[in-house]
Amino acid sequence: MPVQFPAQAAAALRHIANGMRASQALYVAAKLNVADHLTRKPMNGFELAAVTGADSAALHRVMRALCALDVFTESSTGQFSLNSTSELLRSDAPGSLRAAILFLVGEVRWRCWSDLVGTVRAGGGGAERVLGMALFDFYAVHPEESEIHDQAMRGLSSARVAAVLSAMDFSQAGVIVDVGGGTGELLAAILAGSPALRGVLFDLPHVVAHASPVLSAKGVTDRVQVVGGSFFDSVPSNGNTYLLSNIIHDWDDARAITILRSCRKAMQSADKLLIIERELPELGQPGRSAEAFLVDLEMLATTPGGRERTVNEFRALLSDADFELIKTIPTSSPISIFEAHPV
Repeated sequence: MPVQFPAQAAAALRHIANGMRASQALYVAAKLNVADHLTRKPMNGFELAAVTGADSAALHRVMRALCALDVFTESSTGQFSLNSTSELLRSDAPGSLRAAILFLVGEVRWRCWSDLVGTVRAGGGGAERVLGMALFDFYAVHPEESEIHDQAMRGLSSARVAAVLSAMDFSQAGVIVDVGGGTGELLAAILAGSPALRGVLFDLPHVVAHASPVLSAKGVTDRVQVVGGSFFDSVPSNGNTYLLSNIIHDWDDARAITILRSCRKAMQSADKLLIIERELPELGQPGRSAEAFLVDLEMLATTPGGRERTVNEFRALLSDADFELIKTIPTSSPISIFEAHPV
């Protein structure tokens, strides 16, 4: 008699395997700006095809799948409309995730993940094999992909920024140096909430070159010094609070320690370092922690040795760079704040 497997177990495996199909359907909707078109009025498949330049039958099939996934809504008359989920796909929506979808499941990520078996066998280097260079080098010579990355980070950061501001009081932070701060979303939000604070935004020159609109929108331009450079070489000194938001997880231990040591050289004994990242659970167990382990695989597939880390792994990195981990502050989002002091 053949072995009978539980239906629930089979359904779980099918659900995981279907993730690729669902994410690519979502990518099509984001790429074709479907949500923006549906902002004006509900449309049927023929109308959507006309405004997006797609084949009506094929687009209709994609839209029905996304309706079944509760991304859009289909009426009994075949009209597609927005719901609370697809509102976030509008390019003009507050906290829009359209760019994040283009970034997370677009062509570049698709290519990096396509050789995950090879990456696992080799222990890393997926992006280098399929792109011909490290991912950050790829962005430097492909400005259109770099712009998608920057837009995605702005979209993804809105909830993260709100969670950080709710979890921690920055009013006495003095001069804040945001190391690898991108175009300044986190720093601008912190400064906007505390008029006495000043800040330094530090990242690669081609990245901080796009920070002006972000700083201006928050009204903090006159309180921020924008500095271009590499945190592998040095970081600006004369700060009081140093931020590393989603930076350390991009790198292997050796380069992560180099970044931390650059910060340590710039800091005085009374200064504070805040690492803002996910906390990887010690054990892989079912539940909310699954996202953290999947992001860890993203680091494996796309970065030069990057990874998510447990509290103990952060403690060891910080110790090697002459810091002491003082406490871990949870937030309302998946990220935590690791507070460290120089020793």
